[in-house]
Amino acid sequence: MINKGANKMKRLSLLLAGATIFAGICVHAEESKNLVVNGNAADGSDYWRCSHDDTSIPIEVIAGGPDGANCFEVTGHAWVFNTEHIPVDSNSEYRLTGWFKSGNDKANQVKLGLLLFDENKRSIDSTSVYVLEGSETVLAAEAQNGGTIIKVKDASTWEPLFQKKQLTVAFDADDSGEYTDLPNRNCYAVTGLEEKNGAWEVTLAKPISADFVAGTKVRAHRTSIHYTYAFEMKDHLAEWTEGSGVINPMVKSGAPQNAFWPGTKYVQILILANWQQKSGEVLQFGKISLEKVGPAK
Repeated sequence: MINKGANKMKRLSLLLAGATIFAGICVHAEESKNLVVNGNAADGSDYWRCSHDDTSIPIEVIAGGPDGANCFEVTGHAWVFNTEHIPVDSNSEYRLTGWFKSGNDKANQVKLGLLLFDENKRSIDSTSVYVLEGSETVLAAEAQNGGTIIKVKDASTWEPLFQKKQLTVAFDADDSGEYTDLPNRNCYAVTGLEEKNGAWEVTLAKPISADFVAGTKVRAHRTSIHYTYAFEMKDHLAEWTEGSGVINPMVKSGAPQNAFWPGTKYVQILILANWQQKSGEVLQFGKISLEKVGPAK
């Protein structure tokens, strides 16, 4: 009886161990799944768009890509992105990868990154999350819809950004330190800043689109236009070359170039091809992938 019991326990232990290994394999497989549709041009140019100066330009599909698959080809300075909104767990790490090759004898400048979107698939721009920490204050007087001048109680910490022409003011700011208002889309660029009669007069680049009562919490943001990147390079690539990098978990505030920004729920792949180049550069790329590589942190 003792031997039979021991054998049963041994078989049970083996079954449990096998189940644990299988579960681990499943989790790993889920984390390593490529989330990009048609990243290797198998479906032609479907799910991809290409533009220059807001004008759509062709994205070619040719043979001879990495691993013998098809690939994409773009001539000249261009902005390339996939059209699908990819859901992500922004509290986890992801790896973004692409393969690149020069289509002629010229060097290519390329950036591989992400466009970020909130739960409603609205774009998140860097200014809306790029907080100047410790800059919270309140309106010293009512600000009326259509006005371009507001008064705030204390903007003394705003001056360095104003001098650099990088100052934006965000309304209805959360001053708890949790930044629950981010991304804050009630943002207005500042063109004038002056201390007057115990308050600060702030001139905005455009009229505000709502009424705000005195005491409304406001904050300084850094005016910025940039994106999240995993990889960038400038080189002549005679052979197919892998470019890859990790996108880190979401930050509470700020717009780092290698992490998810506050509010991120969806992404699109972004490739800046032949970026700021004007000499007929040709870039080939394919095998684009986005994979979850780490659990939530």
